[in-house]
Amino acid sequence: MMQELVEVAPVAEWVQRRYVLEEIKLLFRLQRLIDTDFRKCKYREYYAALVGVSLFQLDSIARRHLDKTVYQLIQDRLLQEALKMLREGKASVKELTFELGFRDQAYFARFIRRRTGFSPLEIRNS
Repeated sequence: MMQELVEVAPVAEWVQRRYVLEEIKLLFRLQRLIDTDFRKCKYREYYAALVGVSLFQLDSIARRHLDKTVYQLIQDRLLQEALKMLREGKASVKELTFELGFRDQAYFARFIRRRTGFSPLEIRNS
């Protein structure tokens, strides 16, 4: 009986590793999709459908491996792009607002301030 448990355990471990590897591949695919589509779509359901799993499953996988939800991943990508564009200074804040898909400048400014503690103009001038 004891010998059976020793033989089964490596198989169970292998299955678990394969499962984790599949989840990580899914997260890489999700990140690529967010990187390409974050300007046109900010809805979590859109990305879950493209990846082919439910939103609940996708959020669960992201939380387990990244300690973030799909929403937070999308918001992080938006912030990263907004900061890059603000620092480049090629477009006005109003242009950036609409280019990144925000409804208005006030909403964009609140988004930036909540995430960084600074206004878009303070970031641009720093």
